[in-house]
Amino acid sequence: MKRAIPILLLTLCLSSCASSTPVRHLASDAALIQPGQTTLAELHQYLGEPKGSREVSPGVKEYVYSEDIVSFWGKMPVVGKMVDPGGYEMLIVTVKDEVVQNAVFRNFSEKNQKWVKDYNWEEE
Repeated sequence: MKRAIPILLLTLCLSSCASSTPVRHLASDAALIQPGQTTLAELHQYLGEPKGSREVSPGVKEYVYSEDIVSFWGKMPVVGKMVDPGGYEMLIVTVKDEVVQNAVFRNFSEKNQKWVKDYNWEEE
């Protein structure tokens, strides 16, 4: 029985590594976009439909693409669905007159927010 648990854990780890689920890397997708050259049609071809969009001003629109960052435990077949993502990636693309003007990639991680708990907040 004592040997069954490590074997089960090893099997779960190996099965998660051999997963055939396609992985999207938003950072590398962002590299396909060239401000001033990439059209709105090409943007949709490269990245698909955005998670959201908004009109910033007449003729200028922002498109938001985001993906969760999955931790090691999040990739496990059984345990993974119970684990929260470790953060997320976001790509904000500004389009004016059907041409990409700017693309900003951001990476948000829960590890980067640990300072909030440790900071000595002074009340005014």
